[in-house]
Amino acid sequence: MKKNLSFLIFLFFTLCFSQEEYLQKLKRNIEINSNNKKQLLKIADVEKNRFNETKDSLYFISYKYALLFTFDQSKKDRIDHFVTLTELWRANNNKHPLIITDVNFSMALHFENYSSKLSFYYLNLSIDNELKIKNSKSLPHLYHVKGRLYYNDKNYKKANEYFTKALRLYSPSDFLYISSMHNNFGLVYQKQIKNSMAINEFKKALQILANKKTLTNEEYLFFLHINENLTEAYLKNGNKKEAQLLAEKLFNENKNNSDTMQAVVRICKNLYKIYQSTQNKQQIGSIINYLKDSEKKPADFDTRLIISETLLNYYFENRNYSEAKIYHFKILKIKDDIIADNREIMGDLNEILNSTIINSINQKYDYKIHSQKVRTLWIILISIVIISFLIYFVISTIKKRKIENEINAQQKIISEQNELILQQNVKIQDEKIKNLHLNLNLKQETAKAFLEKIKKARKSNINDPENILKELYFDLNNLVHIDKKNTSYVEESTSENQIFVKKLSEKYPQLSAQELQLCVYFRLNLSAKEISMLEKISDGTVRVYKSKIKSKMGLEKDTSIEDILRQI
Repeated sequence: MKKNLSFLIFLFFTLCFSQEEYLQKLKRNIEINSNNKKQLLKIADVEKNRFNETKDSLYFISYKYALLFTFDQSKKDRIDHFVTLTELWRANNNKHPLIITDVNFSMALHFENYSSKLSFYYLNLSIDNELKIKNSKSLPHLYHVKGRLYYNDKNYKKANEYFTKALRLYSPSDFLYISSMHNNFGLVYQKQIKNSMAINEFKKALQILANKKTLTNEEYLFFLHINENLTEAYLKNGNKKEAQLLAEKLFNENKNNSDTMQAVVRICKNLYKIYQSTQNKQQIGSIINYLKDSEKKPADFDTRLIISETLLNYYFENRNYSEAKIYHFKILKIKDDIIADNREIMGDLNEILNSTIINSINQKYDYKIHSQKVRTLWIILISIVIISFLIYFVISTIKKRKIENEINAQQKIISEQNELILQQNVKIQDEKIKNLHLNLNLKQETAKAFLEKIKKARKSNINDPENILKELYFDLNNLVHIDKKNTSYVEESTSENQIFVKKLSEKYPQLSAQELQLCVYFRLNLSAKEISMLEKISDGTVRVYKSKIKSKMGLEKDTSIEDILRQI
């Protein structure tokens, strides 16, 4: 019974752990294909098909989870991503720790640029969940974002504290993240007007990435970003020459690469400041031309804003007020677009969040009703299983006891029969020994009478010799007949005696064949006189043999050899 209940408990935990393992495996697969959108869509489709086939909630969760990683940074995708997040949050219902962490983390990232309060709220939920998990791999990333939120709130001391926590938890192979932490330290020191320390941290961040033989596109863009920060740090620290050399190097290496256009625009902003301070009109012209060409290409709000602000400064400095006016209105338009976009996104997020909260309340109510039904069904099912096991256990126990009782009864009968047979055998053996003793006594008496008759015949005159010979013949024939009876009594126990002799010879190999035969007679408790008659030796010879045998067996003089032999 205990084994069966243990099996049910084991099955329950195995099911829970297998689901967690399934989601962990899915996450690893997503991480491997993080830069391959087509493969990510395939992974999501596989999970969707599994859900459609089985209607298992696990596959609905795995489908929505995989779908999260297929969206890009466009406005529509950001909204769809948030909708998927809320669906995943409702479906998971705080069941799977991995989903709890990643959903709340993604929520925090969504609200990072709109509401630090909401972002902190979701991020703390994610951190609290991960702290319950041993060997959490997400904690350093969560601390990284928390440091960033404190940085955005201008709490630089707290920001540095969480960047340090993240750095301690990252693996040595996490080049990009470790480099990012040193870049963050540099930004904090820059805000605290510790430019020399900021420069050192930016250089450390660059060196970590430089140690890696090949950089991915993401890592190279971050490499450029750190160089931008280092350029600004040089400028704030008064190192214009180093700033100029670094900015020019970056500009010349990347100006023809469309993938790095946004990074080059930010570099151009610093270069323009440098050239403006040195009145290098030729170099300023090349920067302006690059910015005007970049203006025609699609870019995000921040990049377009940097281009327009730099061109506004250029035209204003050169007193081209008509162009300056155009870029002034462009800047206002971009800022209005940013505000409108943020309001729209925030409105959509609020609408989705409110809808999620309402659905969550309804879902909780429905879930309570459903969970009560499920709980009742489980209680009934478990009760049936337990009762079934109890009935089975009772029936099997009764059957087992009945069989055991039958076996015990049969064994008792067999034992009683064996005991009866043994008693009968003992009686028979005792009777045989008794008859043997009687025959030996009879032989002795017959032999005495035979001798007396011979003596009497010798002393007296034989008047009737034929009659005397008949009497002697008759007595002699009786002696022969008694010997035959004695031999048959002894031979009837031959098999038993053979077993006895075998055991005795194994235990005392020093005994001779004659001594072993005598031991058979000793075991039958025959006297020396009786043995002498059987073996045709004298009484004294029997006693000498007996002493010799006791000596070979290592027995004391007072010890009864008969008792010892009967125990073998």
